[in-house]
Amino acid sequence: MSIRALNRLLGRSTIDPCVIEAFEQDRLDEILAEYDFAPDMRRELKAIRASTFEEFGALALDLVQNAEQDRSPAGMHDPRQGLCPEPVVGDEEQAA
Repeated sequence: MSIRALNRLLGRSTIDPCVIEAFEQDRLDEILAEYDFAPDMRRELKAIRASTFEEFGALALDLVQNAEQDRSPAGMHDPRQGLCPEPVVGDEEQAA
């Protein structure tokens, strides 16, 4: 799952300066290869143009979330949204 791999990458970037150094030196592909991204996702992540790693992280998160949302079957509930994604409002006759 790409979101898990991205979370690991972004988490690692907070403790391992090599991640940001690789980004700044245009060697991010070396770091991405260490994670379980599908080849097409890796290409899309490499194609992101950002001036900072923080900007890259935000754009990468949008990309991965959109890609995973596109792959989920229509009408299937996303468990990350909880049991009631829509607010539940009782009618006026409901007991308090």
